[in-house]
Amino acid sequence: MSRARFFLSVFVVGALAGCGSYTAPSNPPAGGGMQAANGISIVLGAQTKGTAAFSPNPRTISLASATGGLVVWTNNDQNSGVYGGTGVTHNITADDASFASGNILPGGTFETTLAAPGSYPYHCSIHPTMKGTVTVTQ
Repeated sequence: MSRARFFLSVFVVGALAGCGSYTAPSNPPAGGGMQAANGISIVLGAQTKGTAAFSPNPRTISLASATGGLVVWTNNDQNSGVYGGTGVTHNITADDASFASGNILPGGTFETTLAAPGSYPYHCSIHPTMKGTVTVTQ
């Protein structure tokens, strides 16, 4: 195995080990990639798309659903190619600082549970024009 393939394999295994569990979507998110139940996709080229950086945006979830107030963001801002691919790191930060993801690498996820009904605006602090809202209903 070539040195490049070895390191790519180690990277992929490491990246997958850090990911949460997924539920395959019935309709893939805009921008490609997988989306979890109650999921939000960070789309390809997100840093230049403002409120269109997240799909869907706004996202409405119900506390009465099987997943409750769980919200999962997936960083689908990545280019795939023969030799792996590259992408852009993002993060999710609540406007009121009630939750923050830290850096989400391409292909990575962040999840949090929003336990009370209301509106939760958020943004990427790396790319502040990226803005979204999650609305939680009973």
